[in-house]
Amino acid sequence: MKTSHGRAFDHNNKEERDQQRLTALIGGSFDPIHNGHLHLARELLKDPLISVVAFLPVGRHHFKGDRAVLSYSTRAALIDRVLEPGMELWEDDASGNGFTADLIRRLRIRYPEKRFAFVIGSDNLSQLPLWREYEWLRENLFFIVIPRPGYDLRMPEPAPRCQIKAIDAPDISSSQIRALIASGQPLTGLLPQCIEEDVVKLYTQGEQHP
Repeated sequence: MKTSHGRAFDHNNKEERDQQRLTALIGGSFDPIHNGHLHLARELLKDPLISVVAFLPVGRHHFKGDRAVLSYSTRAALIDRVLEPGMELWEDDASGNGFTADLIRRLRIRYPEKRFAFVIGSDNLSQLPLWREYEWLRENLFFIVIPRPGYDLRMPEPAPRCQIKAIDAPDISSSQIRALIASGQPLTGLLPQCIEEDVVKLYTQGEQHP
């Protein structure tokens, strides 16, 4: 394998190998984080080219406005409690505007040694050209696209730099979990057990502020 400098890549050189690996970025509201998110992260970490999966909860989601039920600090704390080896919580989008291009610029300044891949579902694929500064994103960011049932994988024009990664993710959504809690139904298999009780309390009793 050749690098951009034409020099052979030494697979036995750990430092060089680590520099070539990707940090996979999963953004979203995580309102709340659930087993679907963690399953996705585990599957991504099976790829030898991915060294870390970083969860980046948004303070304000551009497409969802300010409709997050739980506060940013509570959502981030729940993520932190369920992290597994290879997973990290990055709070770089806590006060951002929700635009991916601005987030990536901040990350490139903070982590100049890292290479990023932004994870999206195929339901977002056709909308990519509508993202703010899409041309800049095409040139500066690699995408990992996760197929989702009911959405085709037809590339938009102009197409992003991306990899289609077939991961059989469980059909779980945060809105589904909130609806089940509101109706008093069980959450079997949807949430990590270590946070399930607290999540139910948060969505039924609200956040307790001192």
